[in-house]
Amino acid sequence: MREPPFVFSPEEYGFVLFILSLAALISFYYFVRDWKRWHLIKDTPTARLRSAHQGYIELEGKGKSPPDQPIYAPLSNHQCIWYHSLVERKETILEQKHTRTEWKILYQHTSDQSFMLDDGTGTCLINPEGAEITSNEKLIWHGNTEWPTRTQVLDSASAIVALTSRYRYSERLILPGQRLYILGHLQTRSPATEQSVQNITRDLLSDWKQDREQLLERFDSNRDGEIDQAEWEIAREAAQSQARTLHQQLLHELEIHHISRLEDDRRPFIISVHPQTELIRKYRRHALFMLTVSLGMMGCAAWLLRVHG
Repeated sequence: MREPPFVFSPEEYGFVLFILSLAALISFYYFVRDWKRWHLIKDTPTARLRSAHQGYIELEGKGKSPPDQPIYAPLSNHQCIWYHSLVERKETILEQKHTRTEWKILYQHTSDQSFMLDDGTGTCLINPEGAEITSNEKLIWHGNTEWPTRTQVLDSASAIVALTSRYRYSERLILPGQRLYILGHLQTRSPATEQSVQNITRDLLSDWKQDREQLLERFDSNRDGEIDQAEWEIAREAAQSQARTLHQQLLHELEIHHISRLEDDRRPFIISVHPQTELIRKYRRHALFMLTVSLGMMGCAAWLLRVHG
């Protein structure tokens, strides 16, 4: 009988079989995930904001800064609509008379500030929290302070500076004007529907209670220093009348489209600078690669079982 090409001890055999099985399961999970994304992007029609239905939709358009609050990346101070910032420190570690260098993360932050998307037929507000975001603008530079002293960095530092510096700063950005692909949940909100007359009345009365002197001056008709039941009813009617006026003003304000991720929705929320044709190719390629890896790991595990069976 032929000897197997190599023989594992029982402990090694169990460990290798476990690793192969785990790798097969993990790669199969990513195959299923990327397969679903491939078909979801391929099969979801691109909507237009002018006629978009409420719910899970696909959009393409240009990213824009919020009109009232421009976004600046914290490290480079570069204007953008989204950023991911990272500060790392170089550390030298001694291991068995050998040294190795690694970068320790000191600070990282991802923008969660909303920005605008304009698809030519309308605009909507994008809340990037919880999204899978792909950008293609990356800044990397180096320095000797924990926080960068140079800003508006637009290119990489020289190799000499990189070798002699203790800190590395990097930012991934999406810039205003870049074309974006969005797959997420659309909800159109009207200021009038967000605030009812009852809610506005309650808020007005709450504000009036904070300024007791003004409340007494307006509604304490018998000047006894207290607001009795009859006087409070007059105050409530005055608040309702003002609330109706404010609500009528809200009816004339434009509806606002919001795109975000719903907490109970397991479908992906994708924001990408790459067009959907490129995303389709990417997820198809990844899915097929992960399937190949999974089948390969299962084949290795089956071979190991046969050899050591």
